[in-house]
Amino acid sequence: MPVSTRILALLTILCAVTVGCGSAETADDSASPTTSASVPPSSPAAGNDPSPSCEATGRYADYSEAAVADECYTDTILFFHAPWCPECRGFEEAIKSGEVPDKAQILKVDYDSATDLRKQHGVTIQSTFVRVDPAGETVKLWSGYGQDKSVGAILENTQ
Repeated sequence: MPVSTRILALLTILCAVTVGCGSAETADDSASPTTSASVPPSSPAAGNDPSPSCEATGRYADYSEAAVADECYTDTILFFHAPWCPECRGFEEAIKSGEVPDKAQILKVDYDSATDLRKQHGVTIQSTFVRVDPAGETVKLWSGYGQDKSVGAILENTQ
């Protein structure tokens, strides 16, 4: 009997400690949302300006919804590119050899496979550039076909 009594007492203490720890965690968890709700960690300091901690080096990258939504970039331009298009290859060469300014990004979209995105932005020809807002909505569309192939021309014509 003494061994059974000891085991029962040990289990009772273990249960009491476990329940007590669970209550303490619940109390800590209930305080946490109040703190995080009062100061959202990822919201910009004022207006739509990127957070001061954002370091956004100009970039040329493949399209993704996450890249469009990246708050560190103030200028996002979609480049509807087709690998078989000589105009597109010319623009791509100009972008790669040029310099995309800080806080600007040019995102390469595959013209042939991104049919829904083309339709959303009213793109009807490859080598089209579309400035979008952080929600991915069209701000300005420019067809670069037959135009000056430079980063400056892209930025200027999509303002």
